[in-house]
Amino acid sequence: MFHVEHLEYIPTCPLCQSKESTPSVTVRDHMVSQEDFTIVACSSCGFLRTTPRPSSESIGRYYDSPAYKSHNEAGQGLFDMLYHFLRGYAARKKVQFLHHQVPQKSKIRALLDVGCGIGVFLEEAKKQNWNVFGVEISENARKQAEKRINQPVFEKLEDLPNDQKFDGISLFHVLEHLPDPVGTMHALYEKALPGSALILALPNPNSWDAKHYGAHWAAWDVPIHFWHFTKSDVQRLAQHSGWTLETIRPMRLDAYYVGLLSESFLHGKKRWIAATWKGLRSNMLGGRENTSSLMYVLRKPS
Repeated sequence: MFHVEHLEYIPTCPLCQSKESTPSVTVRDHMVSQEDFTIVACSSCGFLRTTPRPSSESIGRYYDSPAYKSHNEAGQGLFDMLYHFLRGYAARKKVQFLHHQVPQKSKIRALLDVGCGIGVFLEEAKKQNWNVFGVEISENARKQAEKRINQPVFEKLEDLPNDQKFDGISLFHVLEHLPDPVGTMHALYEKALPGSALILALPNPNSWDAKHYGAHWAAWDVPIHFWHFTKSDVQRLAQHSGWTLETIRPMRLDAYYVGLLSESFLHGKKRWIAATWKGLRSNMLGGRENTSSLMYVLRKPS
């Protein structure tokens, strides 16, 4: 059990500036601290946010844990090995998707991956002739990424070269972790070339599995998920920052991973068959635009 000395309240909705909210769900941090956190809904626009949440001085302890897999290499158990195998497969599929979304205006296209973790996606993109740049706040993960791609990885967006612009920008399950999503989207817009693509991957709190598991839905991931975006939230966020929301794609593998964790939170053990069945059901009911996680393609006007 952690004893967080510094909690900060987020009184204002970043999308509509309303200061009115109502509690939506109380969720336990099953991964690290076993503490409970409240998710509130904006009374004006419905946008969900975690508040109060750990301050910037105390949030780091929730990441520096073996439970946070995107910052760690493969473990020894079946679940860990499966996760890391699928992570490599997903990285290859993401690069293929990126190729289709980013027009090739020059021989080598520039990619920025924000929240790059240990650099698996960047490594795959570099193999396929992208000029890659990574941003990662975790020192441990950043060092692993630098070894993987054999080049520096930046701690903050502000550390990137001022004159560097990008053909493609990706944030795979990252925006929900950042304290200022609107400011981040504006900053990325300034770093993007005209016509470039911004790819966001986000959990979907309107999915079938989110509603089925309720407070035990693993993708709430409090307290490190500050925000919980629906499709309409992403649309409004894009409008605020100059981007155009172009398309939404399902991320079907996420339903099985989230289902397995959710079953563990609910029943105290990993129930593989139940998680597989419920992941399949979530994907079938979710169609193309309401699965457990969604990938959004935003475009900067040419």
